[in-house]
Amino acid sequence: MMKDEFLQEPEQISFSALLEAIQDEDHILAPRYLYALSDLMPEEVQALREIWPDLSTRRRQTLLEDLENLTETNYLLSYEAVFRFVMSDKNSQVRFHALRALEVFDTDDLVPDFLEILDEDDSADVRAVAAAVLGKYIYRGEIDELDQETQRRIERSLLDVVVGDDPRRVKCAALEALGYSPLDEVHERISEAYQREDEQWMASALFAMGRSLDHCWDEILLSNLYHQNPQVRAEAIRASGELNLEDALTAILEMLDDVPVVRRAAIWSASQIGGEAVEPALKALLDQPLTDDEAALIERSLQNLNFLEGI
Repeated sequence: MMKDEFLQEPEQISFSALLEAIQDEDHILAPRYLYALSDLMPEEVQALREIWPDLSTRRRQTLLEDLENLTETNYLLSYEAVFRFVMSDKNSQVRFHALRALEVFDTDDLVPDFLEILDEDDSADVRAVAAAVLGKYIYRGEIDELDQETQRRIERSLLDVVVGDDPRRVKCAALEALGYSPLDEVHERISEAYQREDEQWMASALFAMGRSLDHCWDEILLSNLYHQNPQVRAEAIRASGELNLEDALTAILEMLDDVPVVRRAAIWSASQIGGEAVEPALKALLDQPLTDDEAALIERSLQNLNFLEGI
């Protein structure tokens, strides 16, 4: 589905027409129907739940992908009610998109569900995204928006995953989520992961270092800004931005012409660190061939830079 279609103004549609369109799998679901799924009333959610099992797997997958995309691009729309009930969908890809999309909502009541999914779901990808979502709640605990007992329960579950038998991608996601935690054991696990001869573990360790806001990691981050692996390089750049490492800025500006994953990290991190050279460098990028996502990221970064310099 074209991104431009998501920018059109919503159209008023009756709920019965919406349900009919969703069940008509001979036709692609037009954007106006996706808009109509926002902010459903409880009785509408129940009606959607009743027809949901009869939809094909492909229809459910496509619908969730589109709703997640809209959640990321239009903050005036809310599909939280839909994401909540499809968390238990029988298809792992549908569950994956629902969990990932729920991260932007205030869903403290779902922490037990996320922990259960982390422990029991039969899909490693779903368990990994559950681990990633749980990181938000450790952060909320650190800013006193979640009770400490719940925070410690989350930390314990994630630490069990890091040292357990899950596939590496699940363990790495758990380590990244733990980055917000102040526990000494978390510091030890980050250090152990970094020292492994495995670049995926190294990248996750660098990610967690950035979340920790602990400057004990500064030298490690600076030493990896030119790492040969692009993902490791990108995570070192990202973490340097989170920790506002001015010593990293020269290298980060050089990375604005790097491969896409590194380039995106450098754009945002440069705006976090700031400095006289950053705004001209970011504006110069706007004269180059860019994807829509890159152009939007540069604009957000310039806004972030101006905001931080203003305060």
